Amino acid sequence: TLTLNRADEGWVVVNREAYPADAERIEKFVSEFKDMKVLRELSAASDQLGRIGLIDPGAASENSATRITLQNKEGKALHTLHLGKELSAPGSDNQNSPTGGGGFPDRRFVMIDSDRSKITVVDQTFSNANTTPSDWLNKDFIKVEKANSIEVKYPDGESTNSWKITKSSDVAEWKLEGKMPEGKSLDTASAPSSPLSSPSFNDLATDIEKSQLDKNATQISIKTFDGLTYEVKVGQIPSGSDRIIQVNVSADLPKERIPTKDEKPEDKKQLDDDWAAKQKTLKEKLEKESGYTKHAYRVSSYTVDSILKKRVELIKDKEEGAIKPPNSGGLPIPFQTPPPIPNK
Repeated sequence: TLTLNRADEGWVVVNREAYPADAERIEKFVSEFKDMKVLRELSAASDQLGRIGLIDPGAASENSATRITLQNKEGKALHTLHLGKELSAPGSDNQNSPTGGGGFPDRRFVMIDSDRSKITVVDQTFSNANTTPSDWLNKDFIKVEKANSIEVKYPDGESTNSWKITKSSDVAEWKLEGKMPEGKSLDTASAPSSPLSSPSFNDLATDIEKSQLDKNATQISIKTFDGLTYEVKVGQIPSGSDRIIQVNVSADLPKERIPTKDEKPEDKKQLDDDWAAKQKTLKEKLEKESGYTKHAYRVSSYTVDSILKKRVELIKDKEEGAIKPPNSGGLPIPFQTPPPIPNK
């Protein structure tokens, strides 16, 4: 069973702690009902409902329908819809699938208000009508931009694997903090220099999974040039193919703009306006992303595994000097003038 409610702040998934729902998906789902067209009407006896997949799900039959109840804000049912079997148009191109698996459905049996005399075939399949709560969550998430410091702290027993890299400007090279072994350097190609730049999540973590984050979690700390800090706890034990994470977002934003030395008086207002607009955007970003700190999330393992490298994995042998010329003496091969072309 899935329950979606329209709360004051928007649609929420009741089965997931009233977490914000994917409003676009819901609106599309509702519009399919509003726009559906009846292609055929029929009635059926109770013993015929199984053939078209319209047995009420309370009967726990393999031919059960998907039952959708539309309610008002008081919880009173306005309409009940049973979605039955999908089918494709007779004689249409949909009858033959290129994969050899049969036709592509483009219509479906629908029964309105449990009335067997109000069964129709409509021109919609309602393909997203499933009861998996995670499919209906709003998957917007944090987005780290312009990182200038990335640190991974492993728990006790693995602390020697911890590391931190920093950069002083957008154009500067990343530097690995701590003593570097002789003849070694940071392998910038393998360093996770753009962590969590566009992550998503699969589902909310359970309370039990969230509580396990307090036991030997790996800590990721990311700071940005804009003054935002992301502290991420990562569970040590993967949950299936997922990892459990919890995020905390904070900021150290400047109170006023510091003018540059070569700033012209006539440019001051424009620079002040641009700075104020940027600070407003950052504050809005902070407010939005701070909302993600209330929950723990299940993310695909690759979301964080690319960051959870060991210190030794970030180090490579220093490159040798310039490549020597192919001749053994190391000197340029003398140019030889080609022989003249004889006159014809």
